[in-house]
Amino acid sequence: MAAIKTAGFMLQENPQILVAGISGSWLLKRATPSWRIKNPVKGFQRVVKKERAQEIAIAVLDQGRTFPNTIVLATSKQTIEIKNGELRLPGNIRFLVVDGQHRLWAQRFSEHDAVYGCVIHTGLTERDMARLFLEINDNQRRVPSSLRWDLVRLVRPEDDAAAIEAAELVYELANDSKSPLYQRIDLTGEQSEINIKQGSIAPEIKSIVSSRKDKMRGLDFDSHYEALVRFLAAVKSVDPSGWRSSTSPLVKARVLRALLRLLPEISAKKKKPPHEIPTEEYAELLGRIDLKTLDPEKIRAKQGSSGIKEIHDTLRAQIKL
Repeated sequence: MAAIKTAGFMLQENPQILVAGISGSWLLKRATPSWRIKNPVKGFQRVVKKERAQEIAIAVLDQGRTFPNTIVLATSKQTIEIKNGELRLPGNIRFLVVDGQHRLWAQRFSEHDAVYGCVIHTGLTERDMARLFLEINDNQRRVPSSLRWDLVRLVRPEDDAAAIEAAELVYELANDSKSPLYQRIDLTGEQSEINIKQGSIAPEIKSIVSSRKDKMRGLDFDSHYEALVRFLAAVKSVDPSGWRSSTSPLVKARVLRALLRLLPEISAKKKKPPHEIPTEEYAELLGRIDLKTLDPEKIRAKQGSSGIKEIHDTLRAQIKL
């Protein structure tokens, strides 16, 4: 198997750690996600989720894009030759993919041969590789879902208009002084003192703006926002003192998510677009909610297979939809 030369540099001399850009198709033939499985194809098939890799291929590789972060590789080879900003990678070298298995396996589902940014650790035993894997994967902090939604608003992915609108609506609800949720939403998931997280309510609002029900279809941003403000004002009116003090079960994430699912259903029942339903009409229905059934202990007991759906069904029955 032929060696290749590729651009790179040495990050650390002893033990040698290198950074390089490597052809995805070349690397795929010489990498495995499990050092115990010599066949790379079988190794990846046992470790990664095919559907996820295919989604990455479509969203990134087929668009001619590259990944913003490197994948981490390890090899038992003691050193890799580097000269004048070029690495010489022998054709028979074998890599363990310590981090980035799905990103690399995505190459199998794309005709675009991507250049992967790689951090390469050399001279590692199998035990060393296992230790490195644990260090990287055990210490990684998952990005809060609220922060992901906040980034949607800033990055504005062209292929998800509903997500962009949902993030914009949540931002407006959090920053508009006339909103029932003014300064009540943690937009990044880093403010522990705020109960309502963007990551909890944004998916429900996305479902609302993308709803295909007759009275919901084709509404613009202002109409969606007006509907949310009126609906949430009605929710607040059910338990105003508890809402202000954040002690009401209505401001708990799971209950609020279940409540938001009622909005398009009320619109269908009233046979009106949601932004044309007065707050008083929403309040008339929501006023039938029995707060005792939303006791936190009872809610925790519903967190199994049913969870939010069961809470939604309970609320739906109480307001007689």
